Amino acid sequence: MTKKKLYIVTGKGGVGKTLSSFALASYLKDSSDKKVLINSFEHPVDQTLLKELGLEELRLPLIESTVEYVSRKIKSKTLAKWVVGAPFFKALFDMVPALGNMITFGHIIDYIEDNHDSILVVDAPSSGHILTILESPGNFQKIFKSGALVKDIERMLKFITSDDVECWVLSIPTELAIEEGKELVNKITSHNLQEIKWILNNSIIHNEDIDQSSKAESLPDFLQKKLSAERQIINQNSNKFKYVLPMFLDKSPLELVNNIKEKLKTFA
Repeated sequence: MTKKKLYIVTGKGGVGKTLSSFALASYLKDSSDKKVLINSFEHPVDQTLLKELGLEELRLPLIESTVEYVSRKIKSKTLAKWVVGAPFFKALFDMVPALGNMITFGHIIDYIEDNHDSILVVDAPSSGHILTILESPGNFQKIFKSGALVKDIERMLKFITSDDVECWVLSIPTELAIEEGKELVNKITSHNLQEIKWILNNSIIHNEDIDQSSKAESLPDFLQKKLSAERQIINQNSNKFKYVLPMFLDKSPLELVNNIKEKLKTFA
């Protein structure tokens, strides 16, 4: 895998984004001499798993990110804290939540551009939210048309569409999840991201503990039906998936992450 500066891992809720993000970050840490960090927007990161894997978190709470952004514009952090704490700002975020998303994403880009020795993996929000984040710079560019904010937006759009960014869209092998994943890939593609990888996660038929030739007939009927449906889905979309990750039966998050990481090594 070619190393990027920013990896965005997204998909429908429940497809395994978080553990896959940790596995990707851990793989990049082991295969690169750069510092690898994880960010999850406003969601808390599993601190135990973070420590067990020796990874770092890039925390960017919305208010702190906004203070940092405003302080860069008015050259005063003290005044920026006062401005952001004003009722007007709270009302603005309530009315236009996408503005907060854009500021946080802008802060992520600032960090990457200021820290050339780092790689950032973003455990991104689910489908609709990540589209809002990607769409917000272009939407605000149309609204404001000119000024300092527009220059920042143009810089963000340039970075998003550069070859420094890679987006992973995860799906699981069910018909609904595949259709939603396909739609998400198409919508993200429309934002001109250079590299998008569609990943099939939790594939039972790729689990090495299940020998299809000798054990499939001994499985319960419901599982045989699931295997048959999954096989059909994979056959229909096999040329579209960049990677297929097996379903692992490990009991701990750390074991799961390490198994996913070992599988990622085979794709290198």
